[in-house]
Amino acid sequence: PAAQEEVLVAIGDLAGASSTTGLKAPTISSCRFIVGTTANTDFTANDANAQIDVEITFDEQVTVTGSPQLTVTNNDASGGGYGNLTLAYISGESTANQLRFRKTSAGIGNTDVLTIGGSNIVLNSGTITDTADGSTAASLAFGTVGASKTVTS
Repeated sequence: PAAQEEVLVAIGDLAGASSTTGLKAPTISSCRFIVGTTANTDFTANDANAQIDVEITFDEQVTVTGSPQLTVTNNDASGGGYGNLTLAYISGESTANQLRFRKTSAGIGNTDVLTIGGSNIVLNSGTITDTADGSTAASLAFGTVGASKTVTS
């Protein structure tokens, strides 16, 4: 009767020993365009000199190997003939659960709409795995999480 009480809690589907009994793969919880303070980084460059930065946040820590890439869809509303953009993973600007991707000298036009969503991350011979167990592959689907940015002048 003098023993301290013990409370066991199962938080958000984490109880269990495998992905089928509770543990789950890291999933994307948010994404955003990083807007800078110069014409090249604030989406007003409207030419081939734009720098596009995107941050993808996972719901837990992930380990990245290799050079994953992120595709940003460009609707080319400006009619400038600019296509989709392939952004490279930037390890030095990423954290345990936030991955940064960048494209420099990106071609965008005034009124183009840039969109992230669907299955836009390509592993490119790399991996993104759960840091806790070291082997569970992260889910790369954006689900309802996505972002868009309209280029302005």
